[in-house]
Amino acid sequence: MTTEALKSAAITNLDASPPVAVQAGNGAGGYLRNASGYVTVSASMAALSTYQLVRFPTNARVKQVLFESEAQGAGKFQLGLYYSTSAVDGTPVAKQGLVVTSAASVSQVNFFSGDIDCASAVAQGDKTYNGTALYTLDKRGKELWDAAGLTSDPGGFFDLVATVHTTDVTTGTGKLGVSVNYVD
Repeated sequence: MTTEALKSAAITNLDASPPVAVQAGNGAGGYLRNASGYVTVSASMAALSTYQLVRFPTNARVKQVLFESEAQGAGKFQLGLYYSTSAVDGTPVAKQGLVVTSAASVSQVNFFSGDIDCASAVAQGDKTYNGTALYTLDKRGKELWDAAGLTSDPGGFFDLVATVHTTDVTTGTGKLGVSVNYVD
């Protein structure tokens, strides 16, 4: 077997002569921020129902998404990236409330997770990437707008939104929420 000694891009940049500047959250230290939110799901909600949970700047570098839910009877949710619905935070008016779509026309409705089955209670767990999401390990050092495949920073804020997908909520009335750690 061969031995390896590999360096991340951040370490390679710091070892360069002269050192290449490394941005906070992308190899350099930064202030970790947290946004948390929850909603109570109503009974008998159909697929495509949405639940806005937290908001962060478009230039945030999300490090961790923790999700939990009380039992909803039935229902599968995806955690996606939408433009903020606010008219006062700098989000472009024409995009407010819309799902983020990349230059390659890829919808980000499942940006952070694929289907999370909430028929039974879901203990708080890391959903930053669960195998079917678009926010892969190589994108976590990028600003969200770049990680989402946009060609430039639209400015303003993004919302993390839980969307009912494939299975309608039956009994509902349970809380679901997230806690998101990010650097901006």
